[in-house]
Amino acid sequence: MKKAILFLFFLLLMVRAVYAQVDWGNYSHSFPNGATDNPATVAVISAIAKPNDSYWNATTNTNLYKLATDPLFRELAPEHIVARTTFDTARVHFFLHGVSPKNAGQYQFRVREYPSRTVLIPWQSTRQFTEPALIQQSGLPQMAYLGGYKAPLGHTVIVEVRRTGSQQLVGASVVAWVPIRPAVTGLYTSDNLDAFLKKLQYPWAKETKSVRVSGRVDQPSNPLTLPFTNTNLILFLNAEIYNKEQVQYELIRNEQVVIPWKTNDYDNSFVWLKDYMPGSYRLNIRYTVQPQHIATYYFEVEPAWYQSTGFRIMVGIFIAVCLGTALFLVLFIQQKQKSRRELANKTKLQLELKAIYAQLNPHFVFNALSSIQGLINKQDIEGANNYLADFARLMRESLTNSHKDEVSLNEEIRVLDTYLKLEQLRFGFQYEIILDECVHRFETSIPALLLQPLVENAVKHGVSTLQEAGLITIHFNKIGEAMVVQIVDNGRGFLASNPTNGFGLKLTQDRIKLLNELNKEQPIHFEVNPHVPAGTDIKVLFTNWFV
Repeated sequence: MKKAILFLFFLLLMVRAVYAQVDWGNYSHSFPNGATDNPATVAVISAIAKPNDSYWNATTNTNLYKLATDPLFRELAPEHIVARTTFDTARVHFFLHGVSPKNAGQYQFRVREYPSRTVLIPWQSTRQFTEPALIQQSGLPQMAYLGGYKAPLGHTVIVEVRRTGSQQLVGASVVAWVPIRPAVTGLYTSDNLDAFLKKLQYPWAKETKSVRVSGRVDQPSNPLTLPFTNTNLILFLNAEIYNKEQVQYELIRNEQVVIPWKTNDYDNSFVWLKDYMPGSYRLNIRYTVQPQHIATYYFEVEPAWYQSTGFRIMVGIFIAVCLGTALFLVLFIQQKQKSRRELANKTKLQLELKAIYAQLNPHFVFNALSSIQGLINKQDIEGANNYLADFARLMRESLTNSHKDEVSLNEEIRVLDTYLKLEQLRFGFQYEIILDECVHRFETSIPALLLQPLVENAVKHGVSTLQEAGLITIHFNKIGEAMVVQIVDNGRGFLASNPTNGFGLKLTQDRIKLLNELNKEQPIHFEVNPHVPAGTDIKVLFTNWFV
């Protein structure tokens, strides 16, 4: 029981506090003309929060809620009706002037909502009255308090008062919750900034300068166009704003948000944009009381000549040409240095090749003279003379090709055939040179005298002791893009890694190594495969030789 009493007492305090919180000074009051001149005049007073005053000129009150369509209002004089608009979600409070606890039983009121015609409060007598604090604030005698009410946007609250037992109204108040969105009534730029400042100082002064810009801010298809020299754009709104918290705006440039939603920068009825970059802009403005209603305005800022697309393209081309020229010079110098290094290296390798080639000739001459000596010792004068004639021809061909890096395959085969015929006179072995049809002897080239030392090794270290039983086969074949030369003998065999196997073989290996350094795209591979139980298979692979 004690808790219940305390709860009721607390509830009573809360109710009284709510009524006491109606600060008369923070509300705008509407009542019929002359209603407060006579304390006995019965009239409905509506109290709307003062921030709503800012938007009264943003809408119209004409024929506000079609009062003439309601029969109850037809007999009521227009001066007894108060019609107002409001815009936020705050409650509107209603008071009944001229009614106190003494005569409260003589009057009834009801509250309806339009257009739903919902009865919020049915006809009843007043039971609440203004508190002493409110009486002191308002300077009016004690009045009946009819309550605070609110409705959704687009709806209306109607408070009606009549005498008890009568259908005749003695007063009414109509308050509508009206949708609003910002609208621009004035536009200023850097060109007429002085007129704007003058308007701020003297709002009643007549403007003499007009805005000379193309386009309109409310048309996305033909937006307002500003030169790049303009750094100020001021949009005046059709509202009496005196608190910057009442206006919010968002700025979007080229579909990118540059200023997210923020409160206005000034406690005035304008939005001032400064120092913006060239581009296409969309400015969204809304009143804080109704953030769902957004007004959008469009404008474009032309780029400066040095910010234009054409200028940027020209600068880009100029920079690209400069960078390209610099890169070309760097690459040219690097390539020139590389070519010099490669030329020097190539010259060095060619000198080394010539040195090896020069060593091959004495080696070949020594071996040839040894063979001629052997024929003379055998008293084979005719054979020695034939050998000398063929040897002279070989020496002449060797001198002719000494300045060439490569010779045709036909010349190489002819040298090998002549050499094998000479050695055949001495040792009596058999030989054959096989050239596949897919290898063209006149169109295919080969390093001069590259194969001769290998054939010479096949003779000296292979078939020389077999006499007529000896056989040497030289096979030229094409496998894909490569040329394969195979030199096979049936002699006692030898190892390529053994230095005793011949000076010519070592020179050939050194020569192939140098050739590979000179021409890395067409490397030559050399391998020696000893047969079991006897014989040797020398294979020379010329990679990418037919590319």
